[in-house]
Order: sequence, then structure tokens, then C-alpha cells
Amino acid sequence: MLLDKVKNLLRKIYIKEEQLLLILIVILGLLVGVVAGLFRASIHFIANHTYLKGGFWIFSPVIGGAVAGFIIRLCREVKGGGVSYVRRMLSYHGGNIPPKVTVLRFVASSINVGSGFSLGPEGPSVSLGGGVGSFLGKIFHLSSRNNRLLVSIGAGSGIAAAFFAPMAGVTYMLEEILGNFSARIIGASFIATVLAAAVQQWMAGHLLMFSVPEFKLLSPYELVYYAVLGLFVAPISVLFIKLTILVKRIFKKHPLPIELKLALVGLIISLTALVFPEAMGTGYETITEYMNMKTGFEAVLALLLVKLVLTAVSVGSDASGGMYAPAFFLGAFSGILVWKIFSLLFPYPIANPGAYAIVGMGAFFGGAFRVPLTAFLLILELTKMNSAILFPLMLATGVSYLFSTYLYDYSATEAVMVEEGSLIPKEAGGILEEILVKDVMRVDYDAVPADFTVREVNEILSLLPFSSYPVIDSDGKYIGMVTGSAIRRAFLKGEGEKKIRELASENVSHLHPEMPLSIAITRLAD
Repeated sequence: MLLDKVKNLLRKIYIKEEQLLLILIVILGLLVGVVAGLFRASIHFIANHTYLKGGFWIFSPVIGGAVAGFIIRLCREVKGGGVSYVRRMLSYHGGNIPPKVTVLRFVASSINVGSGFSLGPEGPSVSLGGGVGSFLGKIFHLSSRNNRLLVSIGAGSGIAAAFFAPMAGVTYMLEEILGNFSARIIGASFIATVLAAAVQQWMAGHLLMFSVPEFKLLSPYELVYYAVLGLFVAPISVLFIKLTILVKRIFKKHPLPIELKLALVGLIISLTALVFPEAMGTGYETITEYMNMKTGFEAVLALLLVKLVLTAVSVGSDASGGMYAPAFFLGAFSGILVWKIFSLLFPYPIANPGAYAIVGMGAFFGGAFRVPLTAFLLILELTKMNSAILFPLMLATGVSYLFSTYLYDYSATEAVMVEEGSLIPKEAGGILEEILVKDVMRVDYDAVPADFTVREVNEILSLLPFSSYPVIDSDGKYIGMVTGSAIRRAFLKGEGEKKIRELASENVSHLHPEMPLSIAITRLAD
């Protein structure tokens, strides 16, 4: 195979891992661009042959939901957008993403997004990019540290390719995936994100997701309007998060087979689309249409609310697809709504509705996902670095970010992870990031038999070196943990004949061998 020949060649010329890493970062950027391009093409192919035809095909979300649900049943890891999955794999498993997950996510997300669910391709692109990075790290046997670096850069490159925005890809990786502004990581990610975005743009033929209107700040007074826009968008972004969690809890309380659940959600989308067809899919075409069209206040408000509900239902059902495209839709329509209010109530000069839609996108993105720098750069790159947008965008995004954090503790991604019981803090950086639990843990330990009495264990407690011990039954099976202090308290209470199994607790913090110490310490502190 060609891959084996490349590996043998690299072994012969004896290339150091850090030098190999630079080569792999270039390959990673190119591969992520290709994968993202194929992913976008597959979504467009499915969309053009299903719900965009109209007529009977308006019910394609039902079929798409059932098929994607079957794939998710085969591999539960492909549910959702994939961002939380990448963060979890980086923290718990050294960034080792199985190729099966990457392949099946490509297929399931293409079907869900392409068949008309209110989802986007950008979140899955993060997972696909991370999967490509993990694949390269695995076949070239990189260290755990460098493997996690490739996965992180691959995730950022996925965003860069999805939005044609390499700078935003870098900051997204730093804000959302790592939470670590390391010069080494930033420099390496520059290469991969630029290559990924360039390849994707070449494959897509310079296709824009939506047309960008002319932007001018007509009056200094208008900055007040944009600040109000930030205040307006923040509670809507929080409402979006809370609705999504509410849907998740409803489905958790009333469980259904995943195929049936997604088919039911597809039916809800199809029936809604009979009245509001613009609410289906990513919504980029609708954004362009409404930015340049005079419509009534009621129509904009209705479509905003419908899209809000359909997105919450789509994301909350665990369908395979991302939240970023619908977030742009909700931000744009919030901006158009604010524009209509101000243009009616106040006499001061005001820009066109498209300007407010663009700023609303950035404000909503920053508020919902708590990545203000990424939101700012993303809109800046999408508007081709229009300097006139700088002040309004920074102001609205900053206000939305601060107000949304005041209203709700978690970003949309983190709220989903909390609901799933898998919220993991972003890495704190420093030397503790590079040391793994397996590097410092002890594998020899003293286990306490479950049928020993408190009195028996208390007699030898002073000879044991640890403060807590695993409790095992007669077959050596783990039951729980017991602390030395709990044993002493029980003995002093006169419970010397109580069995140790009665003191054992299953509710304990646990660590994984591939987890960095920076995260392990935080987890134990919690």
C-alpha cells in the first residue's frame, strides 16, 4: 500500500517526531479540506434530490431521520454535532477517535442535514477534522501529546473549511476545543487551517453561503442600536439553549428507539414546512433572501420562532448535525427584527437590514457558544474584512456574550454535555497539560475484602499507605471505594462488626489513564 511505503520511507531517512509533525500538519490541512469538500457535496446532493424538489419530497426528513437513526444505533458516538465528542476524546482518551466514528458521522450527518433537519454541517466538520487528525496520529504512532495536538488542529481546520475562514478556525480551536492559547499550537494551526480553507474553496468554486450586503455605519448614534441588538440577542440565545435541553429531557423521560425518534422529529419538520418551508435545512438561502427583501414584522418574527423550535427539536433529538448554521439563521433574523423596530420608532439614520442581520449573526454566535473572538473573526472573514463592521460587531458581540453569561452558566455545547453527564473543562495549559494520569499513577494497590468487618480493617489501617481503598468481593469484583476516615468513624461509633461493603461508595470521581493532569486535578477538586 502507498501508506506503508510512505511510513517505510520516513523510517529510512530517520525523521524526528517534531519534524514529522510539521509534515503531518500540512497533510492534515489538505486532507481536512478534501473531506470537508466531499461532506458539503454529499449534503447538497441529498438536499437537491429530496426536500428542495418540493411536493412529496417535503416529507424527506421522515425518511432521512429513520435512516440516520439506524446509523446512530450502529454507533452511538455519531449522534449530535460532534464538538462535545471531540472534547471528550481529547480529555479522556488521548484524542483517539476510531475511524468507524468518522466514517459513520460523515454518512449520518450528510443524511440528517441534507434531508432538511434544522441543523448545519459545521459541527460535524469539527468531528471529521478531528477524526482525520487522530487517524494520522495513529498510523504514524505519535506520542499522546502530539496526537492530541493533531486532533485539535484538525477540529479547527474543520471549522476553517466549513466557513472558508482560517483565522476563525484557529481561534475556534483555542476557545472551544482547548481553552489554551499556546504559541506552539497557534503557529501549527495557521498552516493547517489555511490549507483546509483553500482546498475547500477550490472544491466549492468560491461558493458563498449567503450574499453579504453593503455595510456602512451611517451615524455614531447607531452604535447604541447595535448595543441594544446585543442585549436583544443574548436572551434569545439562552432561550435556544434552554429549549434544546428541555427537548432532551422530554425524550429522556419518554424514550423511543432512535430510528422512531428521528422519524418523528422529521415528521414535525415536514408538517411545519408545509407552512414555513424556509425553516428547513441550514437556512443560508433564506438569510440571503430576507436580508434583501422587504417583509412585514410579523413574518420575520414568526419565522424566527419557528426556526428556534425546529432547531431545538432537531438538536435535542440527538440527530447527527451541528448547531452553527441554525444559530446564524436565528442571529440574522433577530438582527432584522431589531432593524424593523428601530426603523419604525426612531428618526436617526439607520443602515440596511442586511447590516443588522450580519451583526446579529456574530452576536448570537458569541452569546450561544461563548466564543466571542471566533464570532468576531468569523463574521469579519465572511464580510471580506469590511472595516466598517468592526465597531458594531465588536460592541454587539461583547454585549451579547456578557449578558448571556449573566443569564446562563453554560454555552450551548456545554449545556448539552452537562445534560449527558460528560462536561469536561477545557485544558488549562502549562506543564500539567503535557503530563498524563498514566505517567504518575500507581498500579499496585491494597484492596479491602467486602466481607471484612470494620474492626478487622481498622486494626491494620495504620499499616496501609493510602487514604482510600477499592472494595472487592470474594471473586475480586470491584464494588466501590472506602476511605480510611469512614472506617475510623464507624469504629468509634461502635459499628465494629459492620461489613466493609456497607461503607463502600460507588459515587466517586474517576480518572482515565490518557487524561492530562490539568483536567484530572480539576475533576478531583469538583
